[in-house]
Amino acid sequence: MRYWRQIPPLKSLFALEAAARHASFSRAAEELNVSQSAVSHAVSTAEAFLGTKLIDRTSRPISLTPEGKAYVATLASFFTQLAAETDTLRRRKVKNVLTISCNLAYGNYWLLPRLKGFHAAHPDLQVNMVTTYQGLASLDDGIDVAIRFGRGDWPGCTSRLLFHERIVPVASPDYVERNAPVRQPVDLLDHVLLHALSVEKSWYDWQQWFAHFGVATAGALPGPAFDNHLLMMQAALSGRGVALGWIGTASDFLRQRLLVKVLDAPIVLQDGLHAVVRRQRDERIERFLDWITERAETEADTLTEPFR
Repeated sequence: MRYWRQIPPLKSLFALEAAARHASFSRAAEELNVSQSAVSHAVSTAEAFLGTKLIDRTSRPISLTPEGKAYVATLASFFTQLAAETDTLRRRKVKNVLTISCNLAYGNYWLLPRLKGFHAAHPDLQVNMVTTYQGLASLDDGIDVAIRFGRGDWPGCTSRLLFHERIVPVASPDYVERNAPVRQPVDLLDHVLLHALSVEKSWYDWQQWFAHFGVATAGALPGPAFDNHLLMMQAALSGRGVALGWIGTASDFLRQRLLVKVLDAPIVLQDGLHAVVRRQRDERIERFLDWITERAETEADTLTEPFR
């Protein structure tokens, strides 16, 4: 049976379903990323094909005619069933793939160097990574696990604490040799401070750091600013100044002596790094959660003691 001769063009059906669901041509256009006139024209195409009016354009908001209600109900049911079958097939095809979302800096400096251990332990699973520039790592459709910094109380999901974060000022050995020693927090006001801009104040900045130690600062602190933590750490590695180092972004560099502490006064945060998942999960995700939790625990001495 040649179905394409029996039904309106698919584009017109998508437009019809979206317009009916939103009761608006303009909102349907936003969803479909087309113009409002394109949605209206597509609906007219479906109506012409069927030989009947489906949407009452005289009402505000627009509404379905009796014929439209019956047709759109069938259409929505069809789309829902087709989407479910598609999802089943896709999941069957990618059952050996795990997709992890992570902040850009944590992904580069903490998770990625450790994933080779997961690959060695679970060679049958392929791990894909998706990084977020700023803000929370995504847990949208297609993402299995999000590695997030915070307190673990995100709605609609569950989380495992990997470690509580701690912060300490760090710089390259070359920078430390070229500049005056830092014996107390106030001394850092005379140094080049590297700043990572963030829309979330849970990401500690220099103003918060000085306030923690009771050091008064007059207005904005000088020093180069970067729009993400990764670039700031690269600047610190190159010897440009002092950065606030985190376990997840500085600990490996400290072990390798590519960075050193300029003041041994770590701040332990209530926030930490979490592995976040939906409430429904599968065997692939459980294997990853068990591995990453165990991996974090094996580094417990380094992660819970002050940086060496």
